Amino acid sequence: MSKIFIREIELSNKKDLNAFIDLPWEIYKNDPHWVPLLKMALKDLLNPKHPFYKTADVKAWLAYKNDKVVGRIMAIHNHTYNKHENNSVGHFGCFESIEDLEVAQGLVNVAAEFLKKKGLTSMQGPMNPGTNYECGLLIDKYDDAPQIMMTYNPPYYETLFNEMGFFKAMDLLAYNISPDIKLPQIIVDIAARTEKKSKVTYRTVDLKNWKKELEIIFEIYNSAWEANWGFVPMTKAEFDHTAKDLKAIVDPTLIQYAMVDGKEAGFILALPDLNQVFKTIPSGRLGPVAIFKLLTAKSRINRARVIMMGVKKEYRKMGLETLLYKNLQVSIQQNSRIKNVELSWILETNVEMNKPLIRMSGPAYKRYRLVEKAL
Repeated sequence: MSKIFIREIELSNKKDLNAFIDLPWEIYKNDPHWVPLLKMALKDLLNPKHPFYKTADVKAWLAYKNDKVVGRIMAIHNHTYNKHENNSVGHFGCFESIEDLEVAQGLVNVAAEFLKKKGLTSMQGPMNPGTNYECGLLIDKYDDAPQIMMTYNPPYYETLFNEMGFFKAMDLLAYNISPDIKLPQIIVDIAARTEKKSKVTYRTVDLKNWKKELEIIFEIYNSAWEANWGFVPMTKAEFDHTAKDLKAIVDPTLIQYAMVDGKEAGFILALPDLNQVFKTIPSGRLGPVAIFKLLTAKSRINRARVIMMGVKKEYRKMGLETLLYKNLQVSIQQNSRIKNVELSWILETNVEMNKPLIRMSGPAYKRYRLVEKAL
């Protein structure tokens, strides 16, 4: 019988960190749809000095079978989340495992024990490491590569979590919009009425005033998402850290504001899908060739993903969501490179966001799941 051993590691230890980061290259070595991320980006996210960890306690473990690394997990006690939600939920993330229930259960058990000692009553995930980052378990459409900052996993992960007694906490939906989609007349009519009634205007971002634009987006984002299930307000330091490299890759035509009385009331922000470039850097290492590919990436990327969207709470029920969707559709029709845009993720319970998207593109084309279990 094979011996399974779970070892707590220190992410500040170079050897431990490398073993933790390198595991997916083994798990997905035969999966043509997996996208290897840049290892330097993963190291940045897992760095204890990252702003996220100023308000979170984390522990990480590796699983070994026959002296080989076969699994990993991180347990996360997010103080900001529990204070905002007034609950006692712990999170887990960075989960990877071979198709072995004993390995997966061993990892979940040590994470659960850590969270239980913190006084938490349930564990939820996967969060990598929170809802403002990559999160969710892919539960369908495994034959398509993930877009930038979206998760991917083998089909057997869902089975493992079901067998370990986890239940669905929330599904996160992804929609696909292509330039050749004809807008339904109801969308056109709603947009026209809203524009006329509320005197809505639009503008794109001004890259010359990028710092100011980020401040506006930060304000709208935290206001728009404040009451959403699972939302964790981003600190300014956290937002700035996440956004620091965006200017180099943004396409101004894919970032738009809806203005009401001259004030920014909502926004939609799409990024070129850098995963199309990362896919061509299988090692995940940023060598000279990889740097060249990134510097010349824009001309080769034909997909984009809406990573942020929001309407301030005082402007809700005005139909601004529909207007932003419509304007995005117009923008991609005018953009000769972009062939489709993914809007993700959206809570399955968010009717105001989902309804116009279903009218435009049909049902969600991908589904991600956050699972939960009592401690």
